[in-house]
Amino acid sequence: MKTYKLNIKGKEYTVEIENIGDDSAQLKCNGVSYTVAYEIPGPPVKTPTLARKVTVPDVAERKTFSPRDAAASNNIKAPIPGLITQILVATGDRVKMGQTVAKMEAMKMENNILASADGLIKKIGVKVGDSVLEGDVLMTLEDA
Repeated sequence: MKTYKLNIKGKEYTVEIENIGDDSAQLKCNGVSYTVAYEIPGPPVKTPTLARKVTVPDVAERKTFSPRDAAASNNIKAPIPGLITQILVATGDRVKMGQTVAKMEAMKMENNILASADGLIKKIGVKVGDSVLEGDVLMTLEDA
């Protein structure tokens, strides 16, 4: 049996611990018997972390294309999100790589959309006033 003398807010207490169990203790405080229940804290809870394998997307899945990738795809794609303000070609027109085929407003600037390869315009998938996201196909080219 252990005895402790405590001073709490100016009052003196004599605490005698009679028995300690796994989740409770028998004690006397100033001669009065008490059974005190308590919890033993467990190990700290760990927050799970997600470990993902970093993968490089296939060329067909990427939104941002290098000029070489764009030329190989036969699609003219939006380089950034914006609003189509002009379309300078029509279906069936022959275009050269680097030729301006459309104009787009993005971030309060006018951007030229260039043909990614030589060819014929097979399909135009947008019209003036359309909002587009990065990577949206604007036009499809057919090999000349």
